[in-house]
Amino acid sequence: MKILKALLLIVALCNAAGVHAQKVFASAKYTQMCSYYGEKVTGDIHAFKPDAKAETVIKNIMSVIGLKANFELRAANVPNAAAVVLKGKRYILYNPKFMSSINTVSGSDWAAVSILAHEIGHHLNGHTLDKVGSRPQTELDADEFSGFVLNKLGASLTDAQAVMETIASIKGSHTHPPKRDRLVAIATGWTRANGNSQANTAAVAQVKTTSRKQKPETKPIVKAPTKSKQVEIKTQPTRAEKIQQSAKYNNNIASDAYFSSDPKGEYYLTKKGNLVQVDKDKVYMIAKLVRSNKAGYKMMLTDNADTNLYIGHGGVLMNDSGNKVGILRARR
Repeated sequence: MKILKALLLIVALCNAAGVHAQKVFASAKYTQMCSYYGEKVTGDIHAFKPDAKAETVIKNIMSVIGLKANFELRAANVPNAAAVVLKGKRYILYNPKFMSSINTVSGSDWAAVSILAHEIGHHLNGHTLDKVGSRPQTELDADEFSGFVLNKLGASLTDAQAVMETIASIKGSHTHPPKRDRLVAIATGWTRANGNSQANTAAVAQVKTTSRKQKPETKPIVKAPTKSKQVEIKTQPTRAEKIQQSAKYNNNIASDAYFSSDPKGEYYLTKKGNLVQVDKDKVYMIAKLVRSNKAGYKMMLTDNADTNLYIGHGGVLMNDSGNKVGILRARR
């Protein structure tokens, strides 16, 4: 019953649209912000009152930790979600469209709740008071809090980690830690909610990225030594090598993609219109090629989460602000 109640509230939150009139809430020119992806927010922030049922989700999160909310919830035009302090007052801001899409992308109805719990964790841990913003350790603290809360609400560890498993950066950044560390932090909080004093040890064992069994190394085929005592060694290519080789020669790839923010990354646009990233033995779906919604561009790449890249002359990739962020180079 507890899980069903939470799921019904999640649906209500994700369907909450901005039916209230928007107004300028504040300027984004402040540093007391911990945003979910760590991106810089610029310009004016428009906010409006959230749906009453969305506020109920927040109340349920607070009820399982036995505290009163020391912040206010607002729907806003932020890219995703953020914990902010404005004129000494704490707020949780969230983008209704982002919340609606993240459940679909991650495949879990707990996704939106875990994001809100993460942002609440920033406020309760005092992260928004130092005027620094997001950084790896504070993000891990908020991730652990999120795992703890979702366990108390009835979510499984898989559900608690669903968003991070889907959208977290493998390598991390100067503001956010890599995916593996974040999954461990969520699992630590989730396990601690069960009253396990060995939470961290148990959490590491449960993280998907560390629980996969390593494939045994392929033993080389060694022929009998010749008179010169030389041996011939034949090894099978690894999965990573096979993927790299496929990406290099695969006829299904239409273009190579290059981004200034990740010059060493390997990105490809397939002939089916999928922008993918290859990282060692994994292939990640990044965006989809669709018709442009902006004048002057015929096509664009979109991740269906308010991020669009417009394809200009010569394959140049432009963001919403008109800045060049990369380029597509067709294969011959």
